[in-house]
Amino acid sequence: MTRKPNILFLLPDQLRHDFLGCYGAGFLRTPALDSLAAAGTRYETAISPAPICVPARASMLTGQPAHETGILHNLCWLRPDRRAMGIATWPELLAGAGYHTAAIGKMHFYPWDRAEGFQHRVISEDKRHIHVRDDYHHALTAEGHGKLHGHQMAGYVETKGAAINPLPDHLQPDRWVARRAAAHLRGMTGDQPFAMMVGFPGPHCPYDPPATALDRVDPAGLPPALPRTEESAVLLPELVAGYRRDWAELDYSELTEAQIRTIRHHYAVSVERLDEDVALLIEALRETGKLDNTIVVFSSDHGDYLGDFGLMGKGFFHEPSIRVPLIVADFRQPEAKVETAPVTLVDLFPSFLTWAGLPPAPQSRGAVLGTATPDRAIFGVTSRGVMLRQGRWKLARYHAGSEALFDLGADPGEQENLIAARPDIRARLDALLTAEMLRGMTAGHADKTVAAAKSPPEGAFHDRFWHRPYPAPAG
Repeated sequence: MTRKPNILFLLPDQLRHDFLGCYGAGFLRTPALDSLAAAGTRYETAISPAPICVPARASMLTGQPAHETGILHNLCWLRPDRRAMGIATWPELLAGAGYHTAAIGKMHFYPWDRAEGFQHRVISEDKRHIHVRDDYHHALTAEGHGKLHGHQMAGYVETKGAAINPLPDHLQPDRWVARRAAAHLRGMTGDQPFAMMVGFPGPHCPYDPPATALDRVDPAGLPPALPRTEESAVLLPELVAGYRRDWAELDYSELTEAQIRTIRHHYAVSVERLDEDVALLIEALRETGKLDNTIVVFSSDHGDYLGDFGLMGKGFFHEPSIRVPLIVADFRQPEAKVETAPVTLVDLFPSFLTWAGLPPAPQSRGAVLGTATPDRAIFGVTSRGVMLRQGRWKLARYHAGSEALFDLGADPGEQENLIAARPDIRARLDALLTAEMLRGMTAGHADKTVAAAKSPPEGAFHDRFWHRPYPAPAG
């Protein structure tokens, strides 16, 4: 009988694609990830259609876009009765098919210790969740340390989030997660296949590598930020208001070139260290003899502006926010490929099921990786706005009142808003956007369906005291 492949899913938080060597970044070194890409498929255009942490993760977990899950911002989570609706997570389905499922690191579930189908969890909800008493918290306190707010780190205020993390190397957030994940890989024995997700807290802000690592990257070699635009200026106040809250306590109403350069420097250093963490896991697979039967997936939940357009973080639909790396290396048959057809994070769910030999799940809206076509239209939505991206064109609308149309072929830096100049393209994308929004809204409210309302006269629906089933199964 053919052995089912192991699946190792590596998910750093807030990693943009163009800060990896295999995506053309010549200003830093990522040899482990470059080697991973050389052993598998690198997806040139991978999109996070809901570029905020929790919405993106809910979509990856269920295979449903954000307007179906209803998770449009970071302060909500999947409904607790989703199983009654027939909505399963990919780790639930794989566990039912005989896989050992494990989640190590940051998952961003609510409650934070919820399993969501993972049979084993080691939890590090760090970087901004400093009050969560998770496994990482206990590891820190056991050695006389604690989680730190950015304000407790040198440089945080002066450079708008670029700080120095004073913790010992083995307790740095990403390094701690990598070491725990490697230990779990080494501790697994027998022939049971595994599906393991490793959630790295970084390089999400605060941008806080240790001081000893700063000389790894030359700040002078970093690419400059994209210029501010009239369109991005409309969006800035909402971003500023978000970062002024107590989780960050930063004022991004102004950013100097020097601050942007320092932020990018710290981010690049953190990415280089992340690459070392990935190398630890690949080596653990190789040492235990598991690598030759493992599919390794590397991606992120969304990107990071890093000063592009005068913005920070994510949440809007510009390329630095929605473009993520996606590398799939199947070590059963290593082969270097580059796929240019656009894919989305929602595609991971059906791909995991296919690789595990499972049938498609009715809830899934994604395409199995490798089957997408170049003209695919990608719809995106968050509580801030909506997007439709097809080919070289992208339409975005925001509740703040702005509307933008970009020709990504002629203007990859999204500097010229063509919303008034190309009404034909605007109308075509708007029709696709509207159709997908209506489809997803209908599917997202399937729990309220009363199918018996169409029953024949002898159906129980017509009798007094008939009981309405709720929630109705999604279909």
